[in-house]
Amino acid sequence: MTLTYVVRTGDTLYTIARRFNTTVERLVALNNISDPNMIMVGMVLRISEEEPAPRPPLEAEWCPRLSRGSRGNAVRELQRLLANRGYNVGNIDGIFGNRTRNAVMGFQRAQNLNVTGVVDIETWRALGRDCRRPDAEYCPILRPGSRGSGIRFLQSLLARANYYPGPIDGIYGSATERAVRAFQRDNNITPTGIVDESTWAALGVSCVPQFPDGEGDVIPGRPGEEAELNYVWEERDGFRYILATNEQRYYPGQRVRIIFRKRNITDETVTLRYSTSQLFDFYISDEDGNEIWRWSEDRSFLPVEREMVLAPGEDETTEIIWNQRDKFGRPVRPQTFTLWGTNLGAGESIPLQFVVSETNF
Repeated sequence: MTLTYVVRTGDTLYTIARRFNTTVERLVALNNISDPNMIMVGMVLRISEEEPAPRPPLEAEWCPRLSRGSRGNAVRELQRLLANRGYNVGNIDGIFGNRTRNAVMGFQRAQNLNVTGVVDIETWRALGRDCRRPDAEYCPILRPGSRGSGIRFLQSLLARANYYPGPIDGIYGSATERAVRAFQRDNNITPTGIVDESTWAALGVSCVPQFPDGEGDVIPGRPGEEAELNYVWEERDGFRYILATNEQRYYPGQRVRIIFRKRNITDETVTLRYSTSQLFDFYISDEDGNEIWRWSEDRSFLPVEREMVLAPGEDETTEIIWNQRDKFGRPVRPQTFTLWGTNLGAGESIPLQFVVSETNF
């Protein structure tokens, strides 16, 4: 069986080779790659003709080894961390060049690390990164008075566990607080009524996507009012799906950033099969239910069957941008829209609503 892998944001041939216990040279040969530093997100790579080898320790995934020539979001994060400490990295462009290497060496020297210019786990940790879990996820802190999609999700989980009678309205009121405190007491958590990481974990939640640059942690509202990332969360047929936008309310013409993630929540390796090179799709409908835009409409895909292998707990994440124009290129009018994210390998679609306002609030 031919094993394939879809390149994700932050991947390099080196990190992919380590994940599948192969070599960069082998990947280059299998895929006829002319420039090992130029792989694109969404590119489908042949890995081998055999089953995948065991995955490396989590630390190697959350703290990828970077060196001169590496590219992607992990390099951008490295550059931001170094720049915040006063090191000159030049432009934060996601390209590990000589200036970034010199900054890494300066930092390593100051921290009494091995001065190699290569970013290993020790260097990441010295920069303050937690290598035990992905920075792409976080658990929002919810308390009485909070509102939004996070509260609706919390209420649905509490209702499923028979702690909350409803309604699922996205408002953290007294009924929700009573349910949270009761759940916390029954799970040996101090009954504060504040939903923190320990409460989310007891509810079986592994948190939600966070945009790499920090956008979208809060949405616009009244002064002093905060709300969380706009998202929906569903579990179907062994997968946990998250569809998110970086804000819940946009002004006309503002770019809408979209993340769609699927995670294998079973104890078995799952193989998804696709009839073409297209792995996912997104479309947006207006308040009357009419489809006004579809991501795949102006794209072509190879008629080649593909496979994606996801180990237990492994996820695949896609990020796109919508520029608030319809399928004819015309600006859309302000209203409430419904976004749909579709996993073509499983035929599942997840809806999420967001608003384009009349003014720039």
